[in-house]
Amino acid sequence: MAPLCRFVSRFSVTLITLSVLLSCCCRPALAKKKLYIGALFPMSGGWPGGQACLPAAQMALQLVNERTDILPDYELELIYYDRTVLFLFFVIHTSLIKQVVMRGFELFLPQLSYGSSSPALSNRQRFPTFFRTHPSATLHNPTRVQLFQKWKWTKIATIQQTTEVFTSVSHVSRVKEAGIEISVRQSFLTDPAVAVKNLKRQDARIIVGLFYETEARKVFCEVYKEKLFGKKYVWFLIGWYADNWFKIKDSSINCTVEQMTEAVEGHVTTEIVMLNPETVRGASNLTSQEFLAKLMSKLGGKNPEETGGFQEAPLAYDAVWALALALNKTVGRLKAKGYRLEDFNYNNRDITTEIYRALNTSSFEGVSGHVVFDAQGSRMAWTLIEQLQGGSYKKIGYYDSTKGNLSWYGNDQWIGKTCIVHYFYIP
Repeated sequence: MAPLCRFVSRFSVTLITLSVLLSCCCRPALAKKKLYIGALFPMSGGWPGGQACLPAAQMALQLVNERTDILPDYELELIYYDRTVLFLFFVIHTSLIKQVVMRGFELFLPQLSYGSSSPALSNRQRFPTFFRTHPSATLHNPTRVQLFQKWKWTKIATIQQTTEVFTSVSHVSRVKEAGIEISVRQSFLTDPAVAVKNLKRQDARIIVGLFYETEARKVFCEVYKEKLFGKKYVWFLIGWYADNWFKIKDSSINCTVEQMTEAVEGHVTTEIVMLNPETVRGASNLTSQEFLAKLMSKLGGKNPEETGGFQEAPLAYDAVWALALALNKTVGRLKAKGYRLEDFNYNNRDITTEIYRALNTSSFEGVSGHVVFDAQGSRMAWTLIEQLQGGSYKKIGYYDSTKGNLSWYGNDQWIGKTCIVHYFYIP
């Protein structure tokens, strides 16, 4: 624990979830030179993501080191303390990441994260060297717009929790371009009762909800009380809640499980795809299912639902590969300029600029899908669309934001058997 504590102190962050630092160590001429990746993996607390993400990262490092065509003169090694670094690679929960990102910016270090979805991190003026294999929360927006257009809805309402990760996820410009009006907007800090009442008072029917899981239970308890559910209403929620989120005992609400189950029936969710749904052998020569099998073996048979970070593990695995491939790409470019990776220091912008360029042009097949970054350094990815049918989530489609393709299963179901077509024509 001591090395971990020293790192946290260095960046003045109290609850970092994961941070990885890379530095070089020279060896004799014939031996491989080691590139040290220093890491913080949270094993407890609010998001114990290291429980699965550390094994996934270790798997990737082992496979990279076994390759003769990737960094053949170097060996990646995971450590838990900080040295002089040429690369910053981390996962930090959204509410805490910015302090570390800003510190990396001061050093002009290219930075890579797999656990941060805040739209604020896409601001290239504030975070010019930041990349992430975890897509931005804004990726939900084009998917929802596609669904609104598919079902010919031209007027929607929103209710959101007033935290930056949700207030930054704005539909305004995209829905306006699509000819869709946000007629009602409500927000709340901790108690959604008034906001839900206002939705009912203003006759909202197609409603997008943006809030964390705990607040979702509060919202839908109020939804039940206001009867803001059933055949006249369609709710859109974030898809990364636990599958049984509405059945979890919660002392902050006074609704029964039966009431909650009735209120949430039929809602639609959008969720970033973190595991490649196709059987493709990518950069690591593993399919997504082979990756899962190896990860389960490394976890020793632990229950995935009880293992922190299991869902994000493919993103951690692909982040290591993105790092390795980017560094490999820089070797030749640096040689042409008379540099080597081990020549890095904080004053050498030539090396960090080449690493940035290599990351910026990343494009490979990973176990989480095709890995490519947009102009803001955020991952482009597929979105899974699900609907709660009979108390269980069913896949009803996928949206590929890189190509603008909507794949539809045609198995969506609606209370009263008929899908709402026009906002104004609901009896």
